Amino acid sequence: MSGRHVLFVAWWFPPLTGGGVHRPLQFVRHLVRRGYRVTVLTGAPARGERRDDGLLAKVPPEARIVRAPLADPFRAWDALKRWSGRRPAGAAAAPADAPANGSTASRWRDVVSEAISLPDRWLSWIPVATAKAALALRGDEPDLIFSTSPPHSAHLVGVALRGLFRAPLVVDFRDPWIGNPFRAYASERGRRLDAALERRVVGEAAQVILNTAALERAFRRRHDVGARARTIANGFDPDDFDGLPPPAGGGTPGAVEVAHFGQLYGLRSGRFLLQALARLKETDADGYARLRVVFHGSIDGEAAFRAQADALGVAGALAIAGALPHAQALARQRTSDVLLVLGPEHADAEVQVPAKLYEYLATGRPILSLSRAGGAIEETLRAAAVPFERAEPDDPDAIAAALARVVRRRAAPAGADAAPGPGAEAFRYDRLTDRLVECFEDAWAGRPARG
Repeated sequence: MSGRHVLFVAWWFPPLTGGGVHRPLQFVRHLVRRGYRVTVLTGAPARGERRDDGLLAKVPPEARIVRAPLADPFRAWDALKRWSGRRPAGAAAAPADAPANGSTASRWRDVVSEAISLPDRWLSWIPVATAKAALALRGDEPDLIFSTSPPHSAHLVGVALRGLFRAPLVVDFRDPWIGNPFRAYASERGRRLDAALERRVVGEAAQVILNTAALERAFRRRHDVGARARTIANGFDPDDFDGLPPPAGGGTPGAVEVAHFGQLYGLRSGRFLLQALARLKETDADGYARLRVVFHGSIDGEAAFRAQADALGVAGALAIAGALPHAQALARQRTSDVLLVLGPEHADAEVQVPAKLYEYLATGRPILSLSRAGGAIEETLRAAAVPFERAEPDDPDAIAAALARVVRRRAAPAGADAAPGPGAEAFRYDRLTDRLVECFEDAWAGRPARG
């Protein structure tokens, strides 16, 4: 039993839901089981945020939760524009990281927006969260601070608290900060400032954790982290699968169901998948007729997505079912014939892996991966030794061919596609927490990372 006190700085934490919630939640659960005292410094969910109270019930009662609200200037600006009639309610706001367009006025607006959102729109959370932790933990100072991003503002909170509490800082990157294909800068000055912030955080950290080997390699090219850096992947918790039906497929009777869980957004748009369905319809009408693609989760620009499907004549092969609570999503994955993961539609091999992929590994279902050859997603699938098909994410012909192979595989004798993936056990969160504890011990001892 450790008894040491660890402070987690994690904006994404229950009752919020989404891919970023599960890693800090599971680490907290398994650290508490090992006897660590854990305090979580997190946000206070705003009205309209997606919640999953089932995830909140998984937070161990021994963990102390300190919530600091976010005064989001972009929400306030959006509300003011709606109130003044400049933008109708429900219309999409331009994201803070959207690239500048051609007009001088719009460019200046983008530059100003960027200035108040570096490293991200959680910038205003930094002083509030730092002050809240300083007051809440007076007399019960942490022995170590663990900050996890995104949002990367959490690391700046961690840096401030490191100085206040004189405790080692361990920083955890679930996504890239610099070099993230989902982030565009309105100015070169903004990019340089963001890069300087990343250097400051990495320089202050006793240990640096990356969640894919590809991301660690990218960090090593950019920073002199030496032996302070290590990879600890995302994962799954076997407890989450207790009581669920066995992996059997057949979620859509009479069809081969390919199911995607999670959000479609940005460079994970799904537009090339729609084009691939149109190609398959032309080249393999029987295979197309047997296929059903189901989306469980939100789709940014859903109206446009549906319009594209209609224009291509493939709307009949789709079902947009909406998001599910986490437990229901896991059960539904078990009954899907094939699970779909989308990498970013970007020229370079991805260094990010969607968090849901690790839960896919535990379901015992085959996977269709639209991702780059040699990227982090393919690397993870091969390490787990699960059955999968892969196609480049922006190649409709290759995706159509992969869909045809998926349909043929499901027509094979029963059990031909049911393989549990012997390497998936390495991604259990209890085993990943062993690696995290090693990291903490090295931070306390001032030792470099272990291999």
